[in-house]
Amino acid sequence: GKGEALILRNHGALTVGNTVGEAFNWMHRLELACRSQVAAMSCNTPLQQVSADVLEATWSNYQPGTRRPYGVMEWPALLRKLDRLDPSFRD
Repeated sequence: GKGEALILRNHGALTVGNTVGEAFNWMHRLELACRSQVAAMSCNTPLQQVSADVLEATWSNYQPGTRRPYGVMEWPALLRKLDRLDPSFRD
């Protein structure tokens, strides 16, 4: 399919990308989305559904050609941070 993220029942999550950085970025975004969903559902109030117009407008903003590839800036920054915190990860 065309998706980059998949939630496997009883097995966890899987993400793919053109680079390791892009796949990592998708996983990070998926985890944040899941945390937000759990937090919203734990409020014990009915959730507001996003309208189809807002959904379509948001989706169109993130189609190929409308954004830089995910992970291009984030992945090198995370590697630099790891180098500062514990360079032994490269061993």
